[in-house]
Amino acid sequence: MPDFEYKPISLEGPAFRLLRLFESKIPSSEDISNYAALSYTWGSTSRPCDLIINHRKMTVKNVYLALRDLRYREKDRVLWVDALSINQSDKNEQGQQVQQMGSIYSKAERVIIWLGEATYATDYVMNYMKQLEEESAKHHSDDQHRQEISHKQWVDTWLAGPSVEGLQSLLHRNWFKRVWVIQEAGNARAADIVCGSKSVSASIFALMPSLLEITPDLHCQSIMDIMPGSPRDSSWWAKKRDLYTMLGKFRNSEATDPRDKIYAL
Repeated sequence: MPDFEYKPISLEGPAFRLLRLFESKIPSSEDISNYAALSYTWGSTSRPCDLIINHRKMTVKNVYLALRDLRYREKDRVLWVDALSINQSDKNEQGQQVQQMGSIYSKAERVIIWLGEATYATDYVMNYMKQLEEESAKHHSDDQHRQEISHKQWVDTWLAGPSVEGLQSLLHRNWFKRVWVIQEAGNARAADIVCGSKSVSASIFALMPSLLEITPDLHCQSIMDIMPGSPRDSSWWAKKRDLYTMLGKFRNSEATDPRDKIYAL
C-alpha cells in the first residue's frame, strides 16, 4: 500500500483539514457538518502505528491510541487532529495553520482532551465522575445545584477507595504540562476529558480536586481554571488575562521550542 500524500490547501484564507474517523463497522457516507478538536500529548517514536487514510498508509505515534479510544462503534466521527490535519513536512502550511488554531478550537462543537491510557485507579475515578455527571443532569444546571453537587456528602456517597489516587494520577499526566493546551482548553466552548475508554465533561472534572480535598500545584490549577464551565466564568481567566498574568500562571509550561511559551499564549 502506498504512503499517504497531502494535497495542498490554500494558505490565503482560513482553510484547514478535518479527519473522518469511520465507525468500527461499515463506513458511512453521511455528511457531518460539526467537528470536534482533539487536544492531546504527542508521543515518542517508540510506538509507531499505521493508519489508513484515503486508502493510503500513514505512520503515526501517540495519536493512534487516542483515535482508538475515540472511535464510535455505530457512527463516524469528524475530528480536527493537528498531527493529521496539518502537513507536518510543509513549514508554510504549519505556520499558517498555527495562526488559525485559536479559531479552530473555538469553532469546534467540543474539544476532546485525551489524557492517555487508563489504569485501574483512573478507570475507578472516571466511572464515579460519570455517575456524578449523570446525577447532576437529572437536575437543573444552575449555580445552586452546582453548589449542591460540590457538597461533602457527594464524596461520601459517590467517591471512595482509589479515587484520590486516580485523580492525582490524571492531574500528573503530561497533557497538563503542554503549553499549547492553554489555547486549546481556553478557547473551547465545551470539552470532554477522556482517559482510555472513559469520558466525563470538563465542567465536572474541574470540580473534583475540591470534592476530594486535593490541592493541585499552581500550574495545574491554572489549567483547571480555564476549562469550559461555570468555574471558568468566575475565575481569573474571565477577569484578568493580560500577558503578565498569563506568564505568571503558566511559567512552568513545557514546549519543544522555547519560543512557543510566548506564542502559545
